[in-house]
Amino acid sequence: MALLDMTGIHKRFGQVSALADVDFDLEAGEVHALVGENGAGKSTLMKVLAGVQRADSGTMTLAGSVVRFGSVNEAQAHGVVMVYQELALVPSLSVAENLFLGKLPKVVGYGALFERARRLLTRVELEVDPGTEVARLSIGEKQLVEIARALAREGRILVLDEPTAALSATESDRLFAIIDKVKQGGVAVVYISHRLEEVFRIADRVTVLRDGERVGTRTVADTSADEIVQLMVGKSVRHHERTPRTTERTLGTFEASGPGLASMSISLRAGEIVGLAGVIGSGRERILPTLFGLGGSARWAGESVRGPREAIRRGIVLVPSDRKTQGLVVELSVEENVSLATLSRLQRFGFMDRKREREQTRRWIDRLALRPPDPRKSVRELSGGNQQKVVIAKALATEPEVLLLDEPTRGVDVGARAELYDVIDDLSQRGLGLVLSSSDSEELLRLSDRILVFRGGRVTAELLPPFAYEEVVAHVTGARQLA
Repeated sequence: MALLDMTGIHKRFGQVSALADVDFDLEAGEVHALVGENGAGKSTLMKVLAGVQRADSGTMTLAGSVVRFGSVNEAQAHGVVMVYQELALVPSLSVAENLFLGKLPKVVGYGALFERARRLLTRVELEVDPGTEVARLSIGEKQLVEIARALAREGRILVLDEPTAALSATESDRLFAIIDKVKQGGVAVVYISHRLEEVFRIADRVTVLRDGERVGTRTVADTSADEIVQLMVGKSVRHHERTPRTTERTLGTFEASGPGLASMSISLRAGEIVGLAGVIGSGRERILPTLFGLGGSARWAGESVRGPREAIRRGIVLVPSDRKTQGLVVELSVEENVSLATLSRLQRFGFMDRKREREQTRRWIDRLALRPPDPRKSVRELSGGNQQKVVIAKALATEPEVLLLDEPTRGVDVGARAELYDVIDDLSQRGLGLVLSSSDSEELLRLSDRILVFRGGRVTAELLPPFAYEEVVAHVTGARQLA
């Protein structure tokens, strides 16, 4: 008998059908991957399981008993714990307080609390002080804190929604080892991911959703990545291949330093894509915000960059790694978000030129294939991948000369990722200079003209094409320094 059996699950939001007659089952001690394009219904199905949302119809059986969770606490009481793609930490509290949030006594003994926290952090091999304020952590460090908090609840079912989206290869390997230990202990894991290499590495079975419907469940050993992709999108997806190019015109040189960063310089030519590689804590995740004037010290073409406003004025714009808190105002519409960085240009005599605003938004909706193509749609109602497209559209609307891309395809599905790769390549052909920071080594290899490797807050290697995946990983993990 299956540990979990969800049958005929339906869920609508207004006139939109998010789930239609979806079946999903889960065995104890297995990793069952749930895949599909953005908006396919993966997160909605798991939110029904986790008590965040109620299904309109359908049944759910857990360990032989029919259940219908009305809240997250009720689901957790039955052993269902979910780690969401959009992190749910309290930035102003410490790591330790976040780990045990909701279970803290009225009088907190911080010595004992920190010791319990250290043991949990050791399980995910995260070396941070339990007293550190969460707001000071990188996005990848926050993700590991979320996973540690889920492990503390010792549930029967652990749902992980895009857990490696902000993790480097090394941190991902660490997570996979943790999942294997959890699985060996009899816990069932639902693994939502857009990265099929991860699915084929750790999953026993994989279920594919498309447009709110289940289109297939396969045993991983009996399927292929090509078959899964075709189930996801209903067609074959063309792999992005960047045409190598060299350019002579130098746009300028960045000079930067700051907390966790040694003094460094990064030159950039017109049409060039410079990739930044490195594990969390290497300094890679700090460099782009620094270049954009968000902390530390930065200079571009010999002049200081004193803040984001000045950076944008000089043709430099950042696509941040955390779209929810740094890139979007989710309560506003697509059109309003795209216009935020260009308000002065869209005004005439102090009033917004609504026609120009609509034309600008429509141009980027079409170029980035935003779904649904509705400029008045609330950003909150979009899938994660389409939210990311809005962030990129807002950046490109400033007509920059230099584009700083921080994890640009985090949480983006296979089809949308290929579209974004085409956009990035097209921007380089138009003469923009791009600096791309990514935890996905394959992404760096596909897009970069050269790759800078960060370790210990400094650039330790510059790699030139033709790139070898193994060579990039060896430098990123420090294997080259040990050789």
